[in-house]
Amino acid sequence: MAINQRKRQRQLARKAAQASAKAKATRASVTRRAVAALGFPLSARTWPVHDALISDAIQKTRQGTVILSRKSGESIAVAVFLVDTGCMGIKSAFGGSMQAAAYGDFLARFRVGENFVQVRPECLRKLIEGALAYAANLGFLPDPDYHSAKALFGDLDSSDCVQEFDFGENGKPFYVSGPNDSPARIRAVMKQLSRKCGGPEGFHFMIASPSGFSDDFMETE
Repeated sequence: MAINQRKRQRQLARKAAQASAKAKATRASVTRRAVAALGFPLSARTWPVHDALISDAIQKTRQGTVILSRKSGESIAVAVFLVDTGCMGIKSAFGGSMQAAAYGDFLARFRVGENFVQVRPECLRKLIEGALAYAANLGFLPDPDYHSAKALFGDLDSSDCVQEFDFGENGKPFYVSGPNDSPARIRAVMKQLSRKCGGPEGFHFMIASPSGFSDDFMETE
C-alpha cells in the first residue's frame, strides 16, 4: 500500500509540474506573438527602469518568468525571460515595446498564473546570468532570442547585487522536462546530464511528459 501511495504521489507531482510548465509556455507564446514584431529601440537600454519582476515560482519550482521593463514618456520597452534555475537556464526570451496604456494588460497575462516580486534590477540581471552560466556549464545554450532581449540590461551591474541565488536542487542539477519536449529530446538531455554529472545519481529529474509514457521512460539509457 505504501509503495502504491508513493507512486501515486509521484504521478500527481509530475502532472502538476506538467500543467505549470504548459501554462507558462502558453502564456509566453501568446505574449511573444503580441510584441515580437515590435522590438525595442536601441536607446531603450538607457531609459529609467520601470519594473524588475521575478516570479516566486522560481523559488518554489525552479522555473518561472522574469520581466524587466524600462519607460520613457508613454513608451515602455520590455524583456521577458522564462528562467530555469534547476538545469536548463534561459528556456525562452523575447523583447518588445508598447504604449504605457497597454502595459497593464501585458502584465496581467502573466499574473494569471504567477505571483511576482519587485527586486533590484541588478539582482534580476544577476539571477538571469547566474542561471545562464549554470546551464552553460552543463552544456545547455539559451533561447537564441536571449541575445537580443538582454540588450535591455543596459548598464545594470550585477556585482552591485549582494543577494545570492541557488541553482540546482540540494547541490545537484534538477531537470524537469517541458510539456513540448519530445521523447528524443528528453533522452538527449538525460544523457547529457548523466555524462556531465558522472551518471544518473549525479542529478535530480522529473519527467513531466504527456500521458502515456511509462515509468521506464525516466531511465537514462
